[in-house]
Amino acid sequence: MYVALVVSSSVSAPPSFVRLAGHPLRWRLLGELARSDRRVRELVSLVGQPQSLVSYHLGRLRAGRLVAARRSAFDARDAYYHLDLANCADALAATGLALHPGRRAGGPLPGAVPVHGQ
Repeated sequence: MYVALVVSSSVSAPPSFVRLAGHPLRWRLLGELARSDRRVRELVSLVGQPQSLVSYHLGRLRAGRLVAARRSAFDARDAYYHLDLANCADALAATGLALHPGRRAGGPLPGAVPVHGQ
């Protein structure tokens, strides 16, 4: 039996969180920053990519407000990058809304099967 998949015309480009976090290097940077605040040179070492590429992608993540930076309290020369958890949570919630409007109510999706033990 053949079933046609109908895609709603209201579905547009992926939300910004998906576009930003979906890039493999940016996802890796987010993962490293979820573990600890890091300087650029630490991230370069951890992900094994050139400093210019890491800086470029950190800039994209900062522009998307998924990552923030603060200057070192010791001498203000080093910048420490960290995951902006509040903005990541908001962006992820908006992604869910973009995928399914039923998420607006905050409850389970229509037809969702409850997970045992929750």
